[in-house]
Amino acid sequence: MSGWRRPPADVSAHQIIESWLPRAFAAASRRPPPDSPSVRVTLSGPGGGTWDLCASEEALLVKPCESRPRHGPFSHVNPDNDRDVWIRQSVADFLALFREEPDLPALLPPDTDVMDLLCVDEGKISLLAQIDGRISVEIQGRRRRRWALDVAFGPSGMRAGRPRSTVRVDSRTCEELSSGTLAVLQALLAGRLQVEGDRALVMQVVMLVGAVRRDHTR
Repeated sequence: MSGWRRPPADVSAHQIIESWLPRAFAAASRRPPPDSPSVRVTLSGPGGGTWDLCASEEALLVKPCESRPRHGPFSHVNPDNDRDVWIRQSVADFLALFREEPDLPALLPPDTDVMDLLCVDEGKISLLAQIDGRISVEIQGRRRRRWALDVAFGPSGMRAGRPRSTVRVDSRTCEELSSGTLAVLQALLAGRLQVEGDRALVMQVVMLVGAVRRDHTR
């Protein structure tokens, strides 16, 4: 699995989602629980698009989509299903997750591989199922580089026309969070994570991120 931790630097966002991710999933020994949520990914900009991702014990199914299908393996991908997740961001910001950018901090911890994102255990799914809303995260990099992620959870999140909460963080804080030297809750309480909107929704997401991070540092 060592060769499948991160996608090669020369592949496009389209190739990562439609080809590399399913192959990495097939090469891994880990599999998600049977009630894992389906994920919709929408990337804006050149080379972008919308895809539904559905993980099972056999494979990671990826389907480009313009609208929700009525039949087939993705028929359960329902915007009103509280176990679904909808990720929105630009192509450039998606690629920055896996590639080094001089103006951005490392966005994924070095010990995190793709399967950590695709295969979460039942405890994390339980936390995820409790989140219902749409949240935006913004990282202020150097030389005015700004990285953004917009994620919707549950029925309210899927229907929301815009994020209910926005979290902003600077590069230094992000680096400390990524390395594990700073806890997410500690950063929030210290004001190093700037929050606008629904703080209760942010706290739910913080609990989920903290639980995932604790697993990586054990």
